[in-house]
Amino acid sequence: MSNDPLIEWLSSGEYMPEFLRDFHSQKDLFKAMHNTITNADENGNWRDGHVYVVDTFLWYMARCGYTLQRSRKQVSFRSIDDDIERFRKETADSFAKILSAK
Repeated sequence: MSNDPLIEWLSSGEYMPEFLRDFHSQKDLFKAMHNTITNADENGNWRDGHVYVVDTFLWYMARCGYTLQRSRKQVSFRSIDDDIERFRKETADSFAKILSAK
């Protein structure tokens, strides 16, 4: 480990919201996002977006002192958890349909 507190903090991933610190959770988020936003693939695939946003954009912004945080605005926001769960269910249902087809 480095003796530089900034490098240690960046290496820890603590600059990201807790739910984004796990690689598999990140994948689920980006897959669900591409499933939810109908034109998302026009801007690239989920994997490339995942790599760019997590490994490049958020890291660079944190290095400059900015972090992603939940808005405090009092409006009705969508639930990331609901979107991810809906995507997982749709994927599982599609897979089950393929397996049951004869």
